[in-house]
Amino acid sequence: MKKIIIFLLFIAFYSPIHSQVLGIGGQYVVESKGQFFINAALPTFTKHNPLHLFNLSGIEYTTRGTAKLSGLQLKPIQLSTYLSDKLFYESPFVVSLGIDAGYLFNFSKGYKNTLVITPNLYVDYKIFFIKTGYEFDAFHGHHQYFIRAGIGFALGTMKHFKAR
Repeated sequence: MKKIIIFLLFIAFYSPIHSQVLGIGGQYVVESKGQFFINAALPTFTKHNPLHLFNLSGIEYTTRGTAKLSGLQLKPIQLSTYLSDKLFYESPFVVSLGIDAGYLFNFSKGYKNTLVITPNLYVDYKIFFIKTGYEFDAFHGHHQYFIRAGIGFALGTMKHFKAR
């Protein structure tokens, strides 16, 4: 348990300072009229492999609203795949399928802190991105669909600068 706490503290303090992936924008959830979010992550596994899988670890903050799941989330697992090298390198967009898992310090009234698992679809072009998915609370049964849109520094931004 001590190692897990140390790892989570590492993510909470180290990730925002040394991040290589940053995002800021708005989130829409059916139960909420809109929320602000910001995230920061750093690559923890990027070795080229046949499944095109990579992992980021980071932190995400979503403002409190009427959504069931919002607050400060430490995400040690943000496992994604961009499906194929051809799709990744020849397309102006980055499209990835992923699943995130992390501990949420829930700021919404009446909801507890919990482990949240989030399958998602992510698309970015240069500095703009959209992420949509389904968040579910592994311990209390709460769930929500979301759409996030914003600007950031991620794979699409890196591809744009590399191509020039």
